[in-house]
Parts: sequence; C-alpha cells; structure tokens
Amino acid sequence: MSSTRVTQTRFKNWPAVTLENAVTSMTILPEIGGKIASIQRRANGHEFLWQDDTRPYCQPRYGDAFGNYDISGFDECFPTIGECAYPEYPWQGTPIPDHGELWCLPWQHELSAQSLYLHMVGVRFPYHFEKWITLAEDSGVYSIRYRITNLSPFALNYIWSAHPLFAAHEGMRIVLPGNPDVRFTFALGERIAGEELQKFRWPWLRNPAGEAVDYSLIGSAALAANDKVYADAPAEGWCALYHPHAGDFVALRFSAAQIPYLGICIDHGGWPFEGVAGYWVALEPCTGYPDRLDQAVARHAYMTLAGHGSVEWTLGIQVGQADSAEAVSSLIAQ
Repeated sequence: MSSTRVTQTRFKNWPAVTLENAVTSMTILPEIGGKIASIQRRANGHEFLWQDDTRPYCQPRYGDAFGNYDISGFDECFPTIGECAYPEYPWQGTPIPDHGELWCLPWQHELSAQSLYLHMVGVRFPYHFEKWITLAEDSGVYSIRYRITNLSPFALNYIWSAHPLFAAHEGMRIVLPGNPDVRFTFALGERIAGEELQKFRWPWLRNPAGEAVDYSLIGSAALAANDKVYADAPAEGWCALYHPHAGDFVALRFSAAQIPYLGICIDHGGWPFEGVAGYWVALEPCTGYPDRLDQAVARHAYMTLAGHGSVEWTLGIQVGQADSAEAVSSLIAQ
C-alpha cells in the first residue's frame, strides 16, 4: 500500500489538495493560480513557505498587480515576470500582466494515487500549460513535471520562472554550488547596489559604500531591503536554502541546460510598502532575464516555443535535515 496520500482538503478556508507521506506535506490551491501554499517537514512541523495571514487569499482579478494580493507561497510566472507589452509579431503590443498569467487564474485539476495534475489555457496568448506534482514514497522529494503546448501556428517567446517565497530566518544560508556569475537587477534599501545587470561572482556583491556583501547570508528583517540578482544556473543542477538553527533545508533541482538561470530575490522587510512587509527568500529557476520579456528578447535571454510545438521540463523539490550547509550538497546528490 502506498504511503503517499493525495486528498481534497481545505487551507485557510479555500479548497485545496494535499500530498503527504510520513516525511512531508504539500498543499496546493487550484483556484488561486495553482499556488503551492504550504510545504512542511512533518517531524517538526517546519513551514518552508512564507505565510501572511494579514493578506487573506482571494481570487485575483486578471491584469491586477501581484502585490495587491497575498504575496505568499509558491506561484509561477509565464510568459513574463515583469509587466510589459509582448515585443514581436503577431502579438506585438499585447499587454502581459505583472508576474504573467498563471498566478491569477483558476486551474483545473485531477487527483491520482500519488500525484496531482493541474492545467490551464492562456487568456491573451494561445497556449496550454500543464503540470504534474508527484511525491515520492517515504521521502521528502517532490517532482513537478511541466508541459507547455503552443496552440497557434506562430512562435511564442516567453520567460518561465518558478516563484517560491521561502520563509526567511536570520542566519539562513543560500547554498549554490560553484561560484557562478550573477547579474545585479534591482535594489530597494541600502543592502546592495550596482549598475543594471552589472556582473559579480557569487556570493560577493557590494553595498552602496562599495563594501563586500555576502549575498548568500540572510540578515535581519530590520534591514528594510528588497533586492534581486540573476545567477547562471549551476551545472550541478540545484540550489538550496539552509536553516542552521533548525537544521532544515529545502532544495530545488533542475537541468541547467533546460533552465539556464536562477533568479534570487531576498526581501529583508523592504516590500511591500503598505501593511506587513515580507521576510522571504525567493529562489527562482527561470528561462530568461531580466524580469520583463521585452527586455529579455532584446538581450537574447529568453525561450521560444515553435508554432504547434510543446516543451517539457522537470523541477524537483527536496526537504530534509543536515548538520551544516556543507552537508546539504551530499544529501542532495544521494
């Protein structure tokens, strides 16, 4: 008998689906953009995703800004991250909403013994977006298999980005193998600074005074800063966030050949400007940079889906415990 259970549940008064076994649980909200609302390690109840009960869930209005809603959990962005107009024929000039179309639409879904299937179709662009979320037996490993199908005869340019907001704690460490190039994107506050898309070598960036900043180390929410960089995806194909006090980690596993970039956005209490400010770390495997599709196309850092074509890829999520940040890599390699 399978140890994994997939059941219809409720989460914060919304219809939900939960995948769980003895190690971990994940809760998804199909009606709220297919959002992954919660990922927990069951042994200690540790919640990996940022929660904000001061901004209750509601059905987003298509075209609204992402910041008008709950700003929590794990959403996805497609065909752009930042709001912009589609840059090329035949949809040139068509406005693309902030954070794309996926997060603000209800998804259809079906349950099976060990997985959840979700899918939706585009509003302003002709595509079918599908994902299958599976939890392995007796482990903390999830697999999300994606497929996008272009329903038109015209090529569709896009950026896809995972958008998980992991709850931050002072002293946490971002674990990223190697020392990839990173590109400064933006900064609110005084934690880091740079010219647009200026290159640095992970994990060292600079503050406005020119002093070195270890970007892998999470500081206090009192920093009142929100900033983002784009790293080249490591050839090892993973990144992780380690909590030294609890010993918990969450890792994302992906193919650098299919997903060549990693957005890293850290909110040390610097955004949003009204209400409770966020305190989270976003590790965002993605297919282009910077945030806006029109700018990504201009920099030749995006993906194209051929007319009537389809593309598939997989994102793995692993939760577990480790004695140190250095030990995380050996556990992920197993």
